[in-house]
Amino acid sequence: MRRSAALALTAGLLTVASPASAASCSLSPGYVKKTGVSWVTGYGAWVGSGCGDMKIKIQRKAWWGWDTVNDDGWYAPHASTTRVSLPAKCSGTSTWRVWMDGEKTDSRTGLTQKITC
Repeated sequence: MRRSAALALTAGLLTVASPASAASCSLSPGYVKKTGVSWVTGYGAWVGSGCGDMKIKIQRKAWWGWDTVNDDGWYAPHASTTRVSLPAKCSGTSTWRVWMDGEKTDSRTGLTQKITC
């Protein structure tokens, strides 16, 4: 039996979703950018229905791994295409990324971005 994958282009990223998740909930963690003198903001989106409990985190690279600087969560039971953003305080030069997860789909991370605040 041959399986096909669904492709989605959201927030400037190409993501591949399994056939099961393409029919229900698909995540697209986006980019991180500097949004003020001492702030960065991470962006993401989801498409689908019945995503359930959702999470987004903005993370900074540390010597021990990825440190979550800010996070948020919500419940997404209905069909929608929704974009989200999350701010975080920054200082110095760090590498940042967005991480997203949904109850009905696998977690995903966005591209990394080195930012100086």
